[in-house]
Amino acid sequence: MQVFPTMNIILALAILGAAETSVLRFDKLVCDFGTTNPVPSLTGTFTFHNTGAAVLPIRKPTTSCGCAVASVRPDKLPPGGTGELVFTLSLGSGMRGQIEKHIQVQPDLPGAIPVSLAAKVNVVPLYDTDPMQVNLGDLRQGESTNVIVRVWRTDKKPLGAIALQPSQPFIAATLEPLTGTEDAATMRVQIAGNDKPRWLYERVAVLAGNPTQEVAAVNLYGRIVGEVVLSREEIYWAVVKGGTTATRSFRVRPSTPGKKFEISNLASTLKEVQLKANPLPEGQGYDVTIELRQVPAGTTRGEISFTTNLEKQPRVSLPITINVIQQ
Repeated sequence: MQVFPTMNIILALAILGAAETSVLRFDKLVCDFGTTNPVPSLTGTFTFHNTGAAVLPIRKPTTSCGCAVASVRPDKLPPGGTGELVFTLSLGSGMRGQIEKHIQVQPDLPGAIPVSLAAKVNVVPLYDTDPMQVNLGDLRQGESTNVIVRVWRTDKKPLGAIALQPSQPFIAATLEPLTGTEDAATMRVQIAGNDKPRWLYERVAVLAGNPTQEVAAVNLYGRIVGEVVLSREEIYWAVVKGGTTATRSFRVRPSTPGKKFEISNLASTLKEVQLKANPLPEGQGYDVTIELRQVPAGTTRGEISFTTNLEKQPRVSLPITINVIQQ
């Protein structure tokens, strides 16, 4: 393989048993889109030539990941012919910064060496937020918390008309201008713990443009807790059919430290499961051990439950799934 200063590449391929030679030359090895705002996708083209004396068959190109798709036309190039490799690079909403994807193309001949091509782009969002994600921690039922987020345009132009779209009704978001600047504002997000105890994976989308589209987002995560806090939201257990049994565990504790806490009537709807509550020191809660006495015939789902001495959360349950994998 010989590389010229102009970044052209000539790949000489000897066809076994024949005197003729096929030669594949690309006009460039890198397609650099430069800097762009987030877009759904980018499409580019590499041009190649057969400078040899024999027909050059070309295999379907391969890419470094599923977000890049490439094809060649034609797939058999006559001597002196010119072809194109067309590719599409999909850019997800979360992609930003320097992105580089690779494409390999190889003549369909014995001993052929693949040519590596690259597509580059620097994705700079037109709108940005700080922070981009917020850890809410444990949010007690009936309580609320507030989050302050800065929103701005990266090109320093006026912010313009902005709409905020929370993912749940119990999340409220408002935008307030910042004194002395037109390219930034303050987003105030209020999260009310009015939902049932659960893990939270929510977001507030920032919408702008005409037509309106999502240009940024703030991700919110944490959990709403009642009087009882579980270390797991559910039990998922993968076991091999015919394999040995094992154990799992989860922790149960009161959300108010030092509060008298007891659990009883520990039970499961799955007959293959045996449960045991192991008290932690100083009334900190319990470690619940789950023992799988036998592997079910197939994947099965059920529930683990127990009662507590707490008035607002007298009964607690969590789902359990035993996924039986066939050998």
